[in-house]
Amino acid sequence: DKAYDIFEFVAPDGSAVSVREAMAAKNSEKFCTGFIKGEGTEKADGMEIPYKGKTLKGEALKEQVKKWVDYGTIEPSAGDAIINCVDNPGWCDLSDRYFVLLGAGSAMGPLLVLLSLGANVIAVDLDRPNIWKRLIGLTRKSTGTMTFPLKQEQSTLKTDDELFASAGCNLFTHTPMIRDWLMDLYPGKSFTVGSYAYLNGALHVQVSLAMDAIVKDLSEKRPGTSLAYLCTPTDLHLVPKEGWDASIQNFKEYNKKPLCILMKLLSQGKLLKKNARNPVKGEGGDFYMINGVSVAQGPNYILAKRMQHWRAVVARSKGCIVSSNIAPATSTVSVTQNRTFAWAYEGMPYFKPYEIFAPETSNAVMSAILFSDLNDPKSSGNPKTHLNNPNQLFSYGSFNGGNWRCAYEVDSIGETSVLIYFSRIAGPYLAVGGAAAVAIGAKVLGYV
Repeated sequence: DKAYDIFEFVAPDGSAVSVREAMAAKNSEKFCTGFIKGEGTEKADGMEIPYKGKTLKGEALKEQVKKWVDYGTIEPSAGDAIINCVDNPGWCDLSDRYFVLLGAGSAMGPLLVLLSLGANVIAVDLDRPNIWKRLIGLTRKSTGTMTFPLKQEQSTLKTDDELFASAGCNLFTHTPMIRDWLMDLYPGKSFTVGSYAYLNGALHVQVSLAMDAIVKDLSEKRPGTSLAYLCTPTDLHLVPKEGWDASIQNFKEYNKKPLCILMKLLSQGKLLKKNARNPVKGEGGDFYMINGVSVAQGPNYILAKRMQHWRAVVARSKGCIVSSNIAPATSTVSVTQNRTFAWAYEGMPYFKPYEIFAPETSNAVMSAILFSDLNDPKSSGNPKTHLNNPNQLFSYGSFNGGNWRCAYEVDSIGETSVLIYFSRIAGPYLAVGGAAAVAIGAKVLGYV
């Protein structure tokens, strides 16, 4: 709550007050509402996961989920959630479900999956014509619908270009107006509100607070509201004991590998640090942790994600269903634009059980876990499910990509992963060079 007093809200006219004052003030300005109904005829038949050039569903999807679980790439509870979606196809009939997407066009958001399953998407994104040309275009090709804020009545907009120019809003400068618009939209319908907007640096903290101001009021004042978040694997999490045990076992095995011994020696112990933390005793038993924090991502990133954790815990304590699951390391443009991260991603699978996922796979698997949270009364996101510690909300449904069971902290394997990547790139050239050297030597020595 302190952040609401510390951070300033700057309105479009340049006036500034605290975020708390801005959200408490009466707003005379209102958004109009735009609506687009999809014209597609082919609705996805249940849960489908695109993976390595194939579309997995039914038994094939179950088999792949089992492989991920057995290898340790995902936790068993995440596997159970995805399989539950396969076994309950009705969970994927979203024709009467309403999803508010704050940051609708986000690379990690569920937009495409929702539209393919006929959902009613309420899209909040920047007021830039190119963004809405894409979003509205995607909706028209789907079996879903999209509702979105407009600056003027849709009936007065004669062309698509006028519609694109009028659509959208700014989470920074229109925060109270967005909240008001959503509060009044579709009375009686239950909303699932997902916070998916991402920005670099300090802007990530600011946009996270703006989204929090909206979801706080919706979750507390609009009946039937549920919340959705994507947690990062690069955080310090409470994990199930079996995941912690696997990390300990992998640590013992990898510490015997020549490459790991060499890297530890050369770095004087600064690289390849143990992932598993010592257990902590508490009410309900021992709690097990791994340290996935990445210093390279900076303090703003971890603070923004922590704010989302806090809201998830508070909202659940007040009776709100909260789906807040760990998503895997994903090769999104925002990540791979950093060459060092891109190189590290290529080498990380050396450390069992890491796997880096394509955005379309991550979108689909995290959507499946979301649908399970919304429908399964035994989900950790359901406030009626007992947890020994509030932070155990993030212990289940984790599709962490192997981060939890890896031998070493993610922040300590980057340099080695980059080295592994370049050694693979250079390998063929070294082999050719070696063969050439042998041939030249043989010629010089008169063997040929």
